[in-house]
Amino acid sequence: MAEATQSRAETAAQLGLGCFHLVPRAEAEHATPISLLLPRIAAALAGVPGVSEVATVFTPAVEGADPAFSGIAPWFAQGRSAASVADDLEISFRLAMSRDLLGKLGPLYRGLGRWPRDIQVAISYERLVPVVAAWSMEGAGEATGTTAIDILRRHLERCLAGSAFALDVLEPSPFPADIRVVERPLDAKPDQLLAVSLLVQPGFDVIDVSVDTQDASFQDMIGHVRYQAQMEADDYYSVMIGMAETERLWDAAVDRFDAFVAGERGRTGWLRGSSDKIRDLMLDFIETKAAVLAAWHDMAGRVEKARNSDAGLLSAHIVQRYERLPSFPFDEYMRMLDFLEGRRTHRSDAQIAIISAVIGGLIGSLYVLFY
Repeated sequence: MAEATQSRAETAAQLGLGCFHLVPRAEAEHATPISLLLPRIAAALAGVPGVSEVATVFTPAVEGADPAFSGIAPWFAQGRSAASVADDLEISFRLAMSRDLLGKLGPLYRGLGRWPRDIQVAISYERLVPVVAAWSMEGAGEATGTTAIDILRRHLERCLAGSAFALDVLEPSPFPADIRVVERPLDAKPDQLLAVSLLVQPGFDVIDVSVDTQDASFQDMIGHVRYQAQMEADDYYSVMIGMAETERLWDAAVDRFDAFVAGERGRTGWLRGSSDKIRDLMLDFIETKAAVLAAWHDMAGRVEKARNSDAGLLSAHIVQRYERLPSFPFDEYMRMLDFLEGRRTHRSDAQIAIISAVIGGLIGSLYVLFY
């Protein structure tokens, strides 16, 4: 029994996550129907040294539909978000990484001392982003999941350079944690299907997952862990996208404010004729704040789901990232605009009073002169 327990405990898999996919370099090609583009993506992958067993699966949300690639896939480099969350799309393949191929990649995050030779890859388009899972069947002594993602990313970028396709990446890729999956020993106490523990450390954290294989094979359980990890990674990267979008909205609003103030410096008089511009800026900040609050609401929902997750492979990372949510000083800028409008109104009222006094004095003088 002791020997069997030891053997089962050593059965392990290493899993890494990232967020990238292949996209056409030419913008016009993004309008290509997915049924025509998928074979071209598969052919491009099949031409990469070390890649084999390329397979693609696409199940549209509406039977018989053939949407454009741009309708179901984001384009991070161009700021395009995914439009569909219901279509099922996955691209899978195998990567055999020899020492010769490895030597062409340059320095890796963890050096070249140990690397996975046989890497299985699945790029799954979840609700908003393509999540890459790269895994290998290796011992649990050292985590190599992030190394697999690092190798895959650099290898594809190098081999696709100059081709019709580019690697479109959302950072951080690799995801900042390795996932190690081990088979629970036979004599272990009954527990939930997955037991998860997190080791926080400099560089990449380690997420250890032990799985119960009494009612399913270890390979089936790896698939279960991978599916759960990809779904949670979609939430993590969606939070990253939401944060980047709110920061973009804020920066754009501040740029418009700064441009207005710079323009007024060269004008004669205090904010002469600027009432409409100030009003527009106020509305601009109000609209921006509404969009930011909507994004925060979506992110808060994903974080709450992570907190309540039964598995919670990436929950700590999702919550931690959300806790670094930036705070934008909307109220301070609105008060500055109120001040500018008040000064403009005060200046106008003062000018009107002076002009009225002058006109009144002239009329009085004329009255005395002629009467």
